[in-house]
Amino acid sequence: MTSSTRRLHPRAAIVALSLALLVTVGCTGLLQNIGARWVTRQIAAEFNLDEAQTEATRASVDRVIAAAPGAIGSKVDMLVATVDAAIAKGLTDKKLRGMERQVDGLLDVVAGTIIDEAAPILATLRDEQIDFVEARIRTRLDEAAKELAEPKDERMEKRQDEFVDAVEDWSGSLTDSQETALRRFVGGLPDEAPARLATDERRVERMSALSRKHPGATAIRDGLWNEWKTREDWGADARPPQARRTQGREALLFVYGILSAEQKVHASEHLHELHAKAKSFLAASGT
Repeated sequence: MTSSTRRLHPRAAIVALSLALLVTVGCTGLLQNIGARWVTRQIAAEFNLDEAQTEATRASVDRVIAAAPGAIGSKVDMLVATVDAAIAKGLTDKKLRGMERQVDGLLDVVAGTIIDEAAPILATLRDEQIDFVEARIRTRLDEAAKELAEPKDERMEKRQDEFVDAVEDWSGSLTDSQETALRRFVGGLPDEAPARLATDERRVERMSALSRKHPGATAIRDGLWNEWKTREDWGADARPPQARRTQGREALLFVYGILSAEQKVHASEHLHELHAKAKSFLAASGT
């Protein structure tokens, strides 16, 4: 799973990025306060907010951080326990489907909280601020389009590199044969990046058109939530979302199948390291 700043909801991406940063370094009450200020500054810069909007954003960020322990703490704990048990006892498609449902529920809570907080602020954006945001997003979409224009073999190599790196983050060092197997596996996957980019462009157009009508917070919230719930639908030029999910599970089963017992232990240890940092953040958020 990745997060890209060229996505439709830069505010959500920025909040997620900031929380990930705090989790990475570990948190205290001081770091939480610094993090909230940092998030607010990033959002204000992204949307060219005025003073009143920035103050409202800081209050919103504080509420999101304060609500995190109660909203997602137990869900994170349950997900970690499920994943850890599967690593130890063996992955199956059935178990992965159960994990998907847990992740979906967790992400819906996070997205819903952010959207609820974002909508009243986004509803106050003036036309020149909407122009500013749209221009920034379109710059990122243009950068993505340039990447898609690169030679096919170069793009494939990048996809393979990213996949291998992602696996190594969890497994530790891979053998040459494992890396070769992973690269071969990625080489057989369809490239749907153009369809995804086209979908992003349509989403930007829809949200921009809606925002320029200044319809109020409720309509903005409904628009954002609809875009979130249909985020996996990339149109007629891509496979249905469930087909991609099925292949995603197949990829995880393939990776699990080539890992050694020692690498599986490493993956479990990495999981617990991330969980400890998440728990540290959530504990600090609740103080």
